[in-house]
Parts: sequence; C-alpha cells; structure tokens
Amino acid sequence: MELLTPSVGTLFWTGLTFVLLLFILKKMAWGPVLQMLDEREKKIQESLEKADAAQKETEAAVAKNLEIMEQAKKEAQSLLSQSKKTAEATREELTKRAEAEATKIVDKAKKDIAQEREKAVEELRNQAAELSVAIASKLIGKTLSKDDHKDIIESSLKQMVEAN
Repeated sequence: MELLTPSVGTLFWTGLTFVLLLFILKKMAWGPVLQMLDEREKKIQESLEKADAAQKETEAAVAKNLEIMEQAKKEAQSLLSQSKKTAEATREELTKRAEAEATKIVDKAKKDIAQEREKAVEELRNQAAELSVAIASKLIGKTLSKDDHKDIIESSLKQMVEAN
C-alpha cells in the first residue's frame, strides 16, 4: 500500500527529479531537436518557394516558347505566301516571254515563207520566160528581142493568173 500512498519526501524528490530532468531534456535534447525541426521547416519552405518560382518561370518560358512558335509559324506562312506570289509572277512573266518569242518565231517563219514564195514565183517566171522563148524560137524560127520576150512573159503570166 505504500505505493498507493507515497510519502511527501518521495513525492518531492520525484517531482524535483522530474522537473530537473525536464529542464535538462529541454536544454539538451528538445531545444536542439526543435531548432533542427525549425531549420528543416525553413529549408522545406524555401524549397517549396523555389519550386513554385521555378514552376512559374517554366510556365512563363513555355508561354514565351508558344508565342515564339506561333510567330515563327506566321512568318513561315507569310514567306510561303510570298514565295507562291513570286513563283506565280515569275511563271506569268516566263509565259509572256515564251508567247512573245513564239509570236516572233511565227512572224519570222511567215516572213521567210513569203520571201521563199516570192523567190519561187520569180524563178518560175524566169523558167517560164526561158521556156516561152525557146518555144517561140522553135515555132517562129527566129530569135526575139528582150522586149518581145518581156511582153510574151507578161501576157503569159496574166493568163496563168486569170486561169487560177
């Protein structure tokens, strides 16, 4: 029963030992432990703040990258559109040049054909004149003058043209 009803001296020394032990533990163990916990809490808080700042910076960088990509896309579309316009203008210019060149070639060909036709007609006239003179000489038996040849040729040509 003594344990259930302790003496005042035991209670005093037990209380004093408890308070002294409490004081020593507070100074030696709890103080440094609490200080370490406070320091750790500060470090964790700083780390969280740094992580938030880094996340905000990352989000800002992502937004900036998206903006830059959008701007680059717009510039690429602009360059593509400009290139298409330039290509179309170049194609039209080349088409016009080709058409002009073709027209020149056709005109030159027509001119050459007309010249060759004139040469052929002239040659035909000369041959016709020679044949006429030869035929007339054989028929008449004498040689005609140049003026006579010319008159015969002209009349023969007129008759040929009228016949055609």
